[in-house]
Amino acid sequence: MPLHDEHRSKHYCYLTKEEIANPNLVIDELFDFAHLPDVRELLWEWLKTTVTGSYTKTLTAREREAIIILYEKMEKLVEAAHVLHEFNQPKTKKRMAHKGTKAQ
Repeated sequence: MPLHDEHRSKHYCYLTKEEIANPNLVIDELFDFAHLPDVRELLWEWLKTTVTGSYTKTLTAREREAIIILYEKMEKLVEAAHVLHEFNQPKTKKRMAHKGTKAQ
């Protein structure tokens, strides 16, 4: 799968119309689910269990469920970040052109 498939990059699978209009809702939703230290801990558990292959051996059902929920929220967060990136692109390019720097 190519990383730069232009058609796919404009297609949001997880965001609602409201979240596309206001991507900050996704950030609020993530941190309503878990505070920053908890998100870090869940990400670490996710990585450790994935790398070691101990997913079903060391985590409780509740911990596994939390990691799945976090994954779903991270998918939405990536899409929200893309919305923000797209929104800021014209501004960034204008600012860089004004300063005499080429936008990449």
